[in-house]
Amino acid sequence: MFNTTHTFVGLAIARTGAAKWAPHAAVTAVIASNFPDIDSIAGLWGTAAYLDHHRGITHSLIGVPVFALVLSGVMYIFSEKFWQTYAIAVIAMATHPALDYLNSYGLRPFLPWSQKWFYGDAVFIIDPYLDLILLIGILAGLWSPGIKRGAAWLSLVLSVLYVGARLQLHALALSKLNSQASQISGVQTSAALPQMLNPQSWEGFIETNRTITKLPIHALREPFAISDRAIQVNRGPSGEVVTYAAKAKSAASLLRFARFPVTRVEQLSSEYRVTFFDFRFYRQGTALASEVTLDQSMHVVKDDLSFVQRID
Repeated sequence: MFNTTHTFVGLAIARTGAAKWAPHAAVTAVIASNFPDIDSIAGLWGTAAYLDHHRGITHSLIGVPVFALVLSGVMYIFSEKFWQTYAIAVIAMATHPALDYLNSYGLRPFLPWSQKWFYGDAVFIIDPYLDLILLIGILAGLWSPGIKRGAAWLSLVLSVLYVGARLQLHALALSKLNSQASQISGVQTSAALPQMLNPQSWEGFIETNRTITKLPIHALREPFAISDRAIQVNRGPSGEVVTYAAKAKSAASLLRFARFPVTRVEQLSSEYRVTFFDFRFYRQGTALASEVTLDQSMHVVKDDLSFVQRID
């Protein structure tokens, strides 16, 4: 989720009465609720490092209690109540991966033992409605301090109800998508991904052993024929050139992260250009993609990874 959401959740938690447990509860909760994204610093070493480490160990089941312990040790200097501070920190920090799980970027909760990604697919990474619910509760408490605690609890309860509604809409959208997928042979997986502004609108993906199809799905309307508004791509070839290209640093990082990988191979005059991209992020000719150029001896000449790579 976007950091505004994490920040608002941290503030709401602090206003539920946590200040009675330990001094500087609001500071502790806000820092804790955003702390797992400290792994974004990996982006300083390039997009490949970012994909490998973002939503990594700091978002994992083992990472949250450990890093909350570290944060509590620092905040103890100011609060002088270690375990109360730790309770606030671990609760606030745990909300971060829980919220991140809800969107379609993914989460690896079982690091370092498993690199497997899990996807909630219920809430877009930036959700203005969820932010608004939380912000109203915060502003209400500022406007009338006497209702600060009740407003915080109400905003958190309403947020949970909103997420529950999104989960139900996702289930409906996925059901409609699967009814469409039943018309296709060789289906391996399907997914309905959320959109930002319309909770009823979803982006459906149907993957077979040969193709990936993307189509809009409306959770509350009757499904339409797949051919009407679908975009379909071939997953791409395999072979020696693809195998060597996939070993390049950027390609390996992308393929570890990609949910719907697509491969393109072009034979140039004396080289091969192999493009790997995640169809999940394909928009109007650009995508999160790795471009690898090999010479005739299968040595890497170019190795580039970008969120805005041009796909012809």
